[in-house]
Amino acid sequence: MRILILRTMANVLRLNTYNLQEVGLAKALTRLGHRCDILYYTDQKTDRRETITFDGDKTITILWTHGYNFLYEAIYPSLKKIVGDYDIIQVSDYVGFNSVWLNAKHQQKTVNYQGPYYCPYNKKDILRAFVMDHLLLPFSRRSTMLVGTKSILATRYLQEKGIKNVTTLGVGIDIDNLTPPSRTDPPPFIREVKSRKQSLKYLLYIGRLEPRRNILFLLDVFHRVVEKDESIRLVLIGKGDKEYTDQCRAKVDALNLKDKIFYCQQIEQKYIHEIYQCCDLFLLPTRYEIFGMVLLEAMYFRMPVLTTYNGGSATLIRDGENGFILNTMAEDQWAEKISAILHDTQLMVGVAGRASESVAQRYTWDVLAPRFVELYQQRLDQTLMNKGR
Repeated sequence: MRILILRTMANVLRLNTYNLQEVGLAKALTRLGHRCDILYYTDQKTDRRETITFDGDKTITILWTHGYNFLYEAIYPSLKKIVGDYDIIQVSDYVGFNSVWLNAKHQQKTVNYQGPYYCPYNKKDILRAFVMDHLLLPFSRRSTMLVGTKSILATRYLQEKGIKNVTTLGVGIDIDNLTPPSRTDPPPFIREVKSRKQSLKYLLYIGRLEPRRNILFLLDVFHRVVEKDESIRLVLIGKGDKEYTDQCRAKVDALNLKDKIFYCQQIEQKYIHEIYQCCDLFLLPTRYEIFGMVLLEAMYFRMPVLTTYNGGSATLIRDGENGFILNTMAEDQWAEKISAILHDTQLMVGVAGRASESVAQRYTWDVLAPRFVELYQQRLDQTLMNKGR
């Protein structure tokens, strides 16, 4: 099967970013014997190709394709020439200019892969979906669209729009990027965190510092936790826009938390396992999360996770079994839950083991790839059946 994974967002990516979902899926599909290329946006005037080699002798090709940015979506002038080379085109999102064109002109080879879902906080996506649904969805032949989704929340979202052929696939992690090197010399930040561990317990947040991720709330919760237990510290890793990070620093100073927080903007991926192994509980008090690769990563490295009800947690986590979901933004409830988890060692060990097992068994790209192939084959079978009528 010749497969093209088309990313519609008009942003220039770096291949050394460890969690590029398209790359992880393409590698897994190639291991199954398929040819899989990826189409990424470039703002350069000419198209180019780049080869990624893995497993010694396997390759995938990145098609860096010139496009125009319109409403955050890339419009690719050369797409018409490209699609003929493939049996399946997997396009991100259920509606948009690329999706509508492919479902109108090449639906016999088009499969959508949807991430966003309805969330009152996500006003930008709500507005965009409202406009696109009215302008473009009527032209998408929704009764015969075939869509895989990243979460059960995205599945429900599309079904409410009258798109019936929807399958929840989930999101995977690329184990290649999580395997630690045989020998590492960790940077000073990690050495400091580990050296001061002793009888302390560490809460961990890794990710962008932004309002959606609710970092100011996290700091308020941590303040309540540490008021009751001086042996708890927060390890905070991430970058953010200056205005918001300045607010976070001001909050830390106001709550007198500076000496209780270990902060670092970024850690190389090859060292990240050492942070997970050193910490006790991962926190993600996000307001909206399409899936949350960081949830997969933390769970894979045997960390209990406490998060909100979002795309990733709704799909990944069974509350109290392989993680914890607290669907509230009440500071006292979060603080009480954190304290209860940290003081129940048996619970934490059991949850951590089941978390790692659930990711390893169900949410790596190599495990998920056959489900994508089943969806692709469903599209090809439908096309064959329609030709035979």
